[in-house]
Amino acid sequence: MLAAMDRLRRIWRAPGLDPLVRLGLRLAHRLLRVWWAIRRPRAEGAAVAVWWEGRLLVVESSYRPGLWDLPGGGRGAGESADAAARRELFEETGLAPEPGALEEAGAVEFALEGRRIRTRILVWRPKARVAPRVDRREILRAEFRTPEELARSRLAPGLRLYLEGPAQGAGRAGGAGGSTPPQTRPT
Repeated sequence: MLAAMDRLRRIWRAPGLDPLVRLGLRLAHRLLRVWWAIRRPRAEGAAVAVWWEGRLLVVESSYRPGLWDLPGGGRGAGESADAAARRELFEETGLAPEPGALEEAGAVEFALEGRRIRTRILVWRPKARVAPRVDRREILRAEFRTPEELARSRLAPGLRLYLEGPAQGAGRAGGAGGSTPPQTRPT
């Protein structure tokens, strides 16, 4: 039984399946958008703004190609923002901040694809350089970009609101050196 499970895991992880998984994710996302348009649900989320030397880590998903966003996602029932942010950051980039390393930065609220979303933003300033890894299935790319580079890019609403926050002038900073990234608007 264990050998069969190991074989199934190896098959599932085979890079040759990546295009099929991406196709499945895009189709599922389209179906969800129809459902959300009908239901107009509210969603609670959490995201992590990872700053390193004035650059912010952003991700591009396979079901929203060309759109940069913070690593993050939905919160499960009873799941804290910190736990959800850590889980999503690890799932999407393979990064796992040490305990106590995430700082609360507020929340953003926006409408996206028929949903009303409230996302808690946490900030992480790693003490050493980190190298995100992506699965090439859900997440296609993870890159560190400056706020100036992001200003010329297509951004998800939560990321845009975060970058436009009250401390926008400080947005060029972050990462090593003790500078402060932009904060979100309190809600």
